[in-house]
Amino acid sequence: MRKYEPKTRYKFSKNRVLLLLWTMKYRFVSSDILAVCLNKDRSTIYERLNVLVEQGYVAKLYDKTYRFKQRPVIYYLAPAGIRYLKTAGYERTQLHYKNKDFTDEQIDEQLLLGEIARAIRKPYGDNFSLYTKYQLGADDFYLSPPPYAKLIGKKNTIPDYFIEYFPPYYESWKIRKRVNQHDTYADEHDDVTHPHLLLVCGNNSTQKRVVRLTANMLPDFEIFTTTTERLLTGDKKVWLKPYEVDWDNPLAFHSLPLKFEE
Repeated sequence: MRKYEPKTRYKFSKNRVLLLLWTMKYRFVSSDILAVCLNKDRSTIYERLNVLVEQGYVAKLYDKTYRFKQRPVIYYLAPAGIRYLKTAGYERTQLHYKNKDFTDEQIDEQLLLGEIARAIRKPYGDNFSLYTKYQLGADDFYLSPPPYAKLIGKKNTIPDYFIEYFPPYYESWKIRKRVNQHDTYADEHDDVTHPHLLLVCGNNSTQKRVVRLTANMLPDFEIFTTTTERLLTGDKKVWLKPYEVDWDNPLAFHSLPLKFEE
């Protein structure tokens, strides 16, 4: 009988595990995104990604149309990478492949959501940890489907925030339904502090509808809204409180509060 020879087992360094975890966090990434997140040289990240691709832990998307469209090489977890992280105890990896078919437009939206989440956190330094829906356990996200991401204050005095994104031309009834989901959950679980709600809108028209739909709400959490364009300027004071907004007067923009109101 032929002796069984086990397949090669690759020993993972800390740096390679970090690449898998950051790829899991945002679902679709580029070498530039990972270089910024890990504060590493792009060429170093590119080499490490290529090794993971060769080993079957990461897959990449690139064809001749990408060059014409000025799209970067896109990386995402391959089945072996998902299995590795699952074995290591990261339970949410199955979310990456619940839908295995994706278009360029869906990938672009995922990349945008990651950029939005990083832009929200960046002005506040080490005050928050940022977790996407691909990282946290089911108990950490209350709604179905879960919000894209959650900012968690690193001190007990700092509120948490859920991040929701409404693209341009998003239907008003869907906006109302989603905000009401948060409000209903907060009412039904008054022993738990519901995170404040950050509503990022794809354009000014969508933001005006968000303001109109939420201005008279009295939830147990704060609602803040901004546009993608304003958020990506990097400014801290980009948030509107819907109940304050009067479009005929100068708008009062806020930064996010770093303590609970007394």
